[in-house]
Amino acid sequence: MQTENITLNKQVFTLYIQYESDDNLRKKFNQLTNEVWGFDFENYYKSGYWDDNCIIYSLFIDDQIVSHTTVSTFETIVGNESIVLAQLGTVMTRPDYQKQGLSRYLMERILQDYKEKVSGMFLFANDSVLDFYPKFNFSAVQEFQASAPIVFSESSHHVTKLNLDDSNQRKLLETYVKNSIPTSSFDTKNLGLTFFYCYAYPDFGFKDSIYYIESLKTIAIVQKEENTMTILQLFQLEEQNIEDVILALATPEVDTVLFGFSPLNTDYNYTIHKEEDLTLFVSPELEDLFNNQKLMIPILSHT
Repeated sequence: MQTENITLNKQVFTLYIQYESDDNLRKKFNQLTNEVWGFDFENYYKSGYWDDNCIIYSLFIDDQIVSHTTVSTFETIVGNESIVLAQLGTVMTRPDYQKQGLSRYLMERILQDYKEKVSGMFLFANDSVLDFYPKFNFSAVQEFQASAPIVFSESSHHVTKLNLDDSNQRKLLETYVKNSIPTSSFDTKNLGLTFFYCYAYPDFGFKDSIYYIESLKTIAIVQKEENTMTILQLFQLEEQNIEDVILALATPEVDTVLFGFSPLNTDYNYTIHKEEDLTLFVSPELEDLFNNQKLMIPILSHT
């Protein structure tokens, strides 16, 4: 944990960084997160999967948290080069401390702290604050979602649904996440965040969506709704024909597959993807990448 006293607007704040192991401070953080976003990080902490890739920055005054930003770091491969990127999320300020420059201070501090540590940054901004992030040279970019029609046929590959309450099956997913080959044009490998969505928070619905295809050495996070199957993420130990994976996962009523990430195979249909009230912003290092390719941030990598 890192602690500093900061003076802003003639008030003294305490900046806490990476303090999740402090029970009292974490409780305050969870309370504000619940008030603003309707969930908290307590299950994540207790799950044991909160790792050093999730770094929390918070300003406190006395014992009250007043402003916060989370940094999540990812390993990815861009143009055959392995790099580290950072995503900013869980941005929030108590209503009575808004418009006092606290979020600006945290943004400037994080940019300074990570300028030599990462090769680029991205974030999702609420549409009500679209004018804030350009002040830090972040640009709004479009995302594109891939899709394809499916003609169902019987597959010889057996699919097993994983239960992460079973420690052996949990270890299996860990192995696949840690050792997966790239399956996306914008691969964001982060073990902790995967287990945040797939294990620590069943309410998000992904704990019940994990499928293992042993013969294809693939674990897929998949959801189906009526005639559409969405593959949110693939973890593979060896390169496989993605069409084999799709047919193994599909059921007779499915006639369309959507991807919650950017598949390496670009021979799909692409449409502009935008979640309600959210716009993707990227730092200057990533602007050309997103403007020149049809990419999306993997859904299971959002913070």
